[in-house]
Amino acid sequence: MRGRTCIDHQTRHRPMKLLLAALSSLALAPVAGAAEPASPYVGEQAREIKALPPTEIEGLLAGKGLGYAKAAELNGFPGPAHVLELASELGLSEAQAVATRALHSRMQEQAKALGARVVAAEAALERDFRDGTVTEAGLTSSVAQVGQLQAELRAVHLLAHVEQRRFLSPEQVVRYMHLRGYHAGGHASSAHAH
Repeated sequence: MRGRTCIDHQTRHRPMKLLLAALSSLALAPVAGAAEPASPYVGEQAREIKALPPTEIEGLLAGKGLGYAKAAELNGFPGPAHVLELASELGLSEAQAVATRALHSRMQEQAKALGARVVAAEAALERDFRDGTVTEAGLTSSVAQVGQLQAELRAVHLLAHVEQRRFLSPEQVVRYMHLRGYHAGGHASSAHAH
């Protein structure tokens, strides 16, 4: 009888032991979301210039648009690089093609020069922080220089779009917008000067 009592006692308390074991394991487990979230910058500390991803540096040095001219592009002011890519679909005349190539070349030359200056200014700012030599006055000056160069670079890209639109007919602008996938919006059909 004594053996049976021991078994009954164990059986009767088994659910309680399981519950206590489960609760203690929960208490030891990390709470979801309680850990500090990882920074979105993780992995970027190894960059040569922390503020610029390598693809952006490449784009700046190559004179690429990098979205600087979105205000123009998405409002019916075509970009010369894309106009050249779509030359046959747009039915560019020889005169339009020559003018667009010259505009693109001039824009790219200016954009490359300014892009290189942006990269150099960001590299200098990076060095000041990396070396621990940054000062308030120097920082203000460095950031102002980067901002000024970026503004100049953006203007180069935007002005190229403004000039490009003058070379195209209203129908070509509408066609460009459609070919680029913007046919649902934008202001491509608005009148413009040639």
